Amino acid sequence: MNDPLEAYQQLIEKLDNFFSQANSKYKADMDCCSGCDDCCQRDLWLYPFEVARLIEGFSELAADCQKRITKRAQEAQLSTEAACPFLEEGCCLVYNLRPIICRTHGLAMLIPGTHELSVCPRNFLKVEHIDGDCVLDLTPVNQILATVNDLVCRDARASNQRVRVSQAILQTGQEESRP
Repeated sequence: MNDPLEAYQQLIEKLDNFFSQANSKYKADMDCCSGCDDCCQRDLWLYPFEVARLIEGFSELAADCQKRITKRAQEAQLSTEAACPFLEEGCCLVYNLRPIICRTHGLAMLIPGTHELSVCPRNFLKVEHIDGDCVLDLTPVNQILATVNDLVCRDARASNQRVRVSQAILQTGQEESRP
């Protein structure tokens, strides 16, 4: 596979399928649903290529929606506890383009370098044991994500450093207002 973005798309599909499988098996024990935004209560730092996907979605939104998002991005710059600027009334305005971290929220995840599980405090409350086929090992996910980022940034001759979502939104607005 020569196209790193194709590998990324395959990772998305695998994670979405993994989430569906876990949610099917533990439906009564997973509180993830439309309108739950507990995981969205932070302004994330993402790899540049994932931010670019979000900005692409942002540019396709109506102007009034972009203004609301930009206002929230400005507010996020002033707070360490700001929600994602794309969150509006409990819903993600760019849901189909959401990054990997957003796709894994709610799952039982094996923390890299440990034998510890991380779970959403709303999920698996009455479960004593989570089957291994429903635990996401973040190590290979993070390795693929970092590799894709490095390849995309290398090809674009761009920085591979993480970017704050709110800052990227504000930079987009500044670029569009230049003559």
